[in-house]
Amino acid sequence: MIRIINNIRHLILFTIVLLPSLLFGQGSNYTGPYEKSLSLEYKEKNDFVIDGLEFSSSDGKCITLWGCENVVIRNCKFKDVFVDAAVYVQGSTNVTITNCQFENVQAGLIVSRGKGGIKFENNSVKNIVGDLHGGSRFSQAVQFIESNGPGNSISYNVIENIPGESFPEDIINIFHSNGTAESPIIIKGNWIRGGGPSASGGGILMGDWGGSYQIAEDNILVNPGQYGMGIGGGHDIILRNNKIYAKQQPFTNVGLSICNWTQKETGPSSNIIVENNSINWTNKEGAISTAWVYENMHDACPDWQKASIPDLSITEDILPNNILNRNALEAKEQ
Repeated sequence: MIRIINNIRHLILFTIVLLPSLLFGQGSNYTGPYEKSLSLEYKEKNDFVIDGLEFSSSDGKCITLWGCENVVIRNCKFKDVFVDAAVYVQGSTNVTITNCQFENVQAGLIVSRGKGGIKFENNSVKNIVGDLHGGSRFSQAVQFIESNGPGNSISYNVIENIPGESFPEDIINIFHSNGTAESPIIIKGNWIRGGGPSASGGGILMGDWGGSYQIAEDNILVNPGQYGMGIGGGHDIILRNNKIYAKQQPFTNVGLSICNWTQKETGPSSNIIVENNSINWTNKEGAISTAWVYENMHDACPDWQKASIPDLSITEDILPNNILNRNALEAKEQ
């Protein structure tokens, strides 16, 4: 009987959390009302929901979770968070952030030493400001740091950085983190537009300082920065079925970057799959620059030469003009 009750409880939570993605696709469909809230911090608290709150902060994080389990953050707004991450999660399990709005934040979600089940899904992010307002620690929409275990996902989000109003590094970064063979870290169906002017940052980077069992698929990126998508090392990593476009800008370099940057520290890479990606990337010199695969990845990625074939039919029109709050408008019309 206890097992049946727990299964029903998990089914209800699953339905509540994932229903927006089933109905509306990428991004958040909730734009209020919100109740203003001070910053929240929880330590070793389990089984709770944070719903419908609005946060801002000029001196720290908005929501911090230490060693928590089974937490849902939904229908919240984070605006003008200038010196730290809007949401910081450390040593926690089964945390879902969904249907939230992030605007002018140094970073959206930072996960440190997550233990599995961390999901950032169906959120809308406008302007990762990085250090524009004095912050210096994080500059990502989402970053996993030394996080391991099954059930991790960064999926169906929309992220837009307006030139002159933002300064992201890697928009999505997976650092020294591991999924499992049965349940890899999933980065799927995200729409990303805008990046730079960082000379090192870009769209989506997996395998940063190693890591394993990661998949990035069905993402669409337009002008995301110095590079489009990358694999920085690790093993059992798949990058497939993505669309990447960039026009010539002073910082654009390459559509795909595949290199084991830390081979001496983390060991050689293996089982790297890069396939069926459509890329039209123009570098800062005005040349087509589809992919760079360093020689230490040639054995790990046996089909690496196919990654260098450009698809010049790809344009910035692979994303609609309006990607932020698109789902909220569609919801109101129904």
